[in-house]
Amino acid sequence: MVSDLHYGIRPFKGRDESKVFEALYDAVQDEKPNLVLSAGDFGEKANEEMFGPICKQACFLTIYGNHDNIGLIKSLWNENGTLCWLSDGNIIEWESLRIAAINGNIVLRKRKPHHRTPEEVEQLIEAYAAIGRMDMPVTHEAPKHHLLKSIGYEVLSKAMEVLKPKSYLCGHIHFPSQIIEVGGT
Repeated sequence: MVSDLHYGIRPFKGRDESKVFEALYDAVQDEKPNLVLSAGDFGEKANEEMFGPICKQACFLTIYGNHDNIGLIKSLWNENGTLCWLSDGNIIEWESLRIAAINGNIVLRKRKPHHRTPEEVEQLIEAYAAIGRMDMPVTHEAPKHHLLKSIGYEVLSKAMEVLKPKSYLCGHIHFPSQIIEVGGT
């Protein structure tokens, strides 16, 4: 699972972000996963060629965040001919894992293409609940949780209550990897 690489051509806060894809390639090559699942934010400067090595070595599935070229994310294909983009409202089955997505950021007033209102997110959650079992939602934003302090959204906490997934992948929080158990998820 990966999120928030923020590829850039200039150093940011002392980090050389031009090397993030190389680090991801190395991790995929070393670990040899069957699936690479992403919560977005690869960076607006990322290009199709950067995703090629990942899509050749594993099934790559991703949503977009607030720092992505949405058109690029929607156009990526795995070597086996499957679309990489996890679109809103659809459950993708990978092996026995049922994966659902909510792309973009949650905002009160939509100003950009990647924005979703809490009401839109709630409608997606209801639609997913009507479809049936779902093992893992992937969102860019995080659910509200006391360990995340002021970060997170109540509407995504509701998603965990309603959908009762086995796991939940989110990004955007910019903390080192976190595994938090919430109500059995």
